[in-house]
Amino acid sequence: MKTTESKIAQFIQQQHVLNLCVILANSQPWACNVFYVFDNEGWCLYFLSELKTKHAQAMLQNPNVAGTISINPKSIIKIQGIQFSAIAEQLIDNEASNAYKLYYSAFPFARVMKAPIWSLRLQEIKMTNNLIGFAHKSYWQRDEDLKNH
Repeated sequence: MKTTESKIAQFIQQQHVLNLCVILANSQPWACNVFYVFDNEGWCLYFLSELKTKHAQAMLQNPNVAGTISINPKSIIKIQGIQFSAIAEQLIDNEASNAYKLYYSAFPFARVMKAPIWSLRLQEIKMTNNLIGFAHKSYWQRDEDLKNH
């Protein structure tokens, strides 16, 4: 893994809440926060969401989503965060089973929820990391070979 990739992956791995942005059927934007776990091999974020939620209904209609993961320090020199685009998918069968295992190992309390598990297959990331230097940006984009996996 390249240095930029590893720094982005490390940041994502250390966090656990993302802000997810979708487009509803009426073309209006909608955002929510979800607990996630990161699959750094497939560069996917897994989270639970019931089908009745606005964001789940939106993802079923339009799987192209965007989001952010950030920390909120008071000091500007400590700001870190990512913006991302992803393709959302409700997982089933073996993919779901593997994702649930990863998710429940991070969030054992979530076992009481009987919600579907979703994948956000990351496509593009821009990371801001002021720890490296003010307004320092790093970029990651999914390789063409990985886009269909």
